[in-house]
Amino acid sequence: MADLEPQESAESPRCANPDCQVAVDGRCIEGFPDTAECPQFGRIAIMPVAPAPGAHPAPSNGVAMQASTTLSVDEADDVVKERPSRVIAIAGPQSAGKTSLIAGLYDLFQLGQVGNVSFAQSFSLHAFEQAAHDSRAASRRTTPNTARTERGEVRFYHLELVDTDSGAVPSVLLGDRAGEEYLETRSNPLSAQEFPELRRADVLTLLVDGERLLDAGQRHNLRSEIRQTLHAFVEAGVVRTTQRLALVLTKLDVIRKAADGGERTFQGFDTLLAGLRADYGANFAAVESFQIAAQPSTDGAKRGENLDRLLAYWMAEPMRYRPASMVFDVPEAERYFDRLMALPKGAQ
Repeated sequence: MADLEPQESAESPRCANPDCQVAVDGRCIEGFPDTAECPQFGRIAIMPVAPAPGAHPAPSNGVAMQASTTLSVDEADDVVKERPSRVIAIAGPQSAGKTSLIAGLYDLFQLGQVGNVSFAQSFSLHAFEQAAHDSRAASRRTTPNTARTERGEVRFYHLELVDTDSGAVPSVLLGDRAGEEYLETRSNPLSAQEFPELRRADVLTLLVDGERLLDAGQRHNLRSEIRQTLHAFVEAGVVRTTQRLALVLTKLDVIRKAADGGERTFQGFDTLLAGLRADYGANFAAVESFQIAAQPSTDGAKRGENLDRLLAYWMAEPMRYRPASMVFDVPEAERYFDRLMALPKGAQ
């Protein structure tokens, strides 16, 4: 029977990595500027063959390794059950800089410790590399770029990090969902209940696109989007008072290049922050703001500026529910001894 898949010609570039698309776009997925340097280039990919139904798998002495990709909800849930974790939901309009934030943080760890946090391991190294590739010189792009997140079920980037001050070694799970899906909750707040990363998040991170806030024609709509999105989350009941909120102004380098040095933009951001604290501060354990340049496209900021502060906020020990004290509507006795209560039976 003739094959259904088109056959690759002998002259087409090929790679042993089945995820590499060098034959299509000419780019090495491992990041080598010259494909001849890649140890996988030119080799034939060996694809595993699925066993027939009912067949017994062949014995193997090897070790099955996990694909180093983003984690599904179930996989992230397994991590949370097995080890101390920090779940971070990152929400914001399309192009606000979510992928740049994730890739920028990963790139900082290539250089060493970030603030007081060191890298330990990751189940998502391949996914991080894919997110960061287009912002590197190896991508041969004239300007840095990051791919936008496609619609679909949330995926999680995994990092296991070491707090060198406290000695804590938590897993950090960064939720990755298309920004437009969060925005759609404004017209249908109940749809936010279908986003498990929001309800489970230790820190809800809202991104404010600095480039749009800089634009006089867009800043009002942007502030309205942020407020309405957060209102939808609160109305849907997917935030809780043990969560912390991070309001993050992105693209700091672009803002500083403005004629007024970004003064009006920074004032607008402060106004937005004050309004969110006044209206929704009671819904969170803390509300803090950050101004970052994860992967700057200009010389207006250094690469990864202020990501150490945001990471420290993410790494803080999560708040847990505490049982409320019992309160009885009983008038206070006048005599001090009458106010004493008997110890429970068996108490010392």
